[in-house]
Amino acid sequence: MAYDVVVIGSGLVGASTANALMRRGAGRVLLLERSHPGAGDSGLTFGMVRRHYTNPVLIRMSMAGTEILRHWDEEVGVGTSGYVPTGYLLPVPERLRDVCEANVERQQGLGLDTRLIAPDEIADIEPLMAVEGVAAAAYEPHGGLCDSRLMIAGWLMDALARGLELRQNADVAEIVMDGDRATGVRLADGERIDAGQVVVATGCWAPELLAGIWEVPFTLVRIQVAVLRLAPGQPAPAAVTSDAVSNVVVRPANGRDVWVVAYMPDTPEIAVRDDCQLPLLDGYDAAIRGPLRERFPSLADAPLVGGWGGAYDATPDWHPLVGRVPGTEGLLLCAGWSGHGLKSTPAAGRVMADLVLGTAPSIDVADLDPARFAAGRLNACAYGPGARA
Repeated sequence: MAYDVVVIGSGLVGASTANALMRRGAGRVLLLERSHPGAGDSGLTFGMVRRHYTNPVLIRMSMAGTEILRHWDEEVGVGTSGYVPTGYLLPVPERLRDVCEANVERQQGLGLDTRLIAPDEIADIEPLMAVEGVAAAAYEPHGGLCDSRLMIAGWLMDALARGLELRQNADVAEIVMDGDRATGVRLADGERIDAGQVVVATGCWAPELLAGIWEVPFTLVRIQVAVLRLAPGQPAPAAVTSDAVSNVVVRPANGRDVWVVAYMPDTPEIAVRDDCQLPLLDGYDAAIRGPLRERFPSLADAPLVGGWGGAYDATPDWHPLVGRVPGTEGLLLCAGWSGHGLKSTPAAGRVMADLVLGTAPSIDVADLDPARFAAGRLNACAYGPGARA
């Protein structure tokens, strides 16, 4: 039996999109997942909520997404997003101070509650932070943390109650095309499922699924999260901090744990997402210690008790691919989030539902058109290509 829409992938993007489609009365919607919901990179996220971006499209997407996180009870009505407003800090060196200030002013112009603060104001927000080398910091009081797995569960419970069909352990082998039009999918066991439209929401796995249809313009960049454990009574970080000086990112976690990200040079390239190993790479423990001593000295000797690795699906301009797959009809893509997806996916799912249903999106995503690279239209990144965008 044919479906109106088939969504492939039940991570953050797929679950949000499926939920929005059911709320919009999109007809018969099938969500396909080769494992279980959140089994990919959505379940490995660092959990950071921030709106500090260069371009209006990502600022608006993250602002709208965060409002959904903050008001989950009214917006979704099932479960919780796990949102905790710890505040978000982006310390910058002198060479980036003017860029940061301009970004803050741009965000304020779009209605975001954010401000530039001086180094001597940081201790009131994050007492553990050393400020040597910091010229200023962007601060968002409503930045913080959320829980991707709770978000996915809430969306799916609500969507299932509205008639969504979810199939787990359903490995999609190919998208079925009739000329340039998508007409369904074929599973690895040979089963064909017909659909009026197909949405690819598989993140880092999108290039494999779209092989032979369109060459997806992103690379896979390994990202690792180390888990440190504080001594009993040792103060934990108060805010989520992404330090553009030492390039260390720190957040409080459950109990006495602290999560830390640092960027390692010469990280092995990832050709296929399934080849990205989950355990931390050798040397990562040592790699986080120097940046921690510079920015969070009280955390620098906390023992490593765990961690994991995943991948960013990084596009050439570190902005996502949202819209119709170039050269096709009935085939849409929402991937390439380059590490920005968590707080934006609540809004992204609603945008995707608009695109599927042929209505004007609530947020203009023309700057995220997957065809932009072929046309030479790249989005600017105030801090250079990278996860800060």
